[in-house]
Amino acid sequence: MNQQANLEAWALNRAQQIVLQQGVNLVVAAQRLDRRQTMVNTYALRQAIIDCLLEAVASSSSTPPQCNEVMIETGN
Repeated sequence: MNQQANLEAWALNRAQQIVLQQGVNLVVAAQRLDRRQTMVNTYALRQAIIDCLLEAVASSSSTPPQCNEVMIETGN
């Protein structure tokens, strides 16, 4: 049960980090009507989510997985 609570806490924390880091970049690009950067940021957001889900599934240890950050600068 403790492992499940740890995983849930990790998942909530990672979701917040991904939205703050990748989601904000996506929103800014969309507001500026920059189609190319919007597509780049959409891919970065999707990839960050995929990477963390795969790591969570692959993790068999008792500690929550540690996802690598996928950071793509908006160039702004």
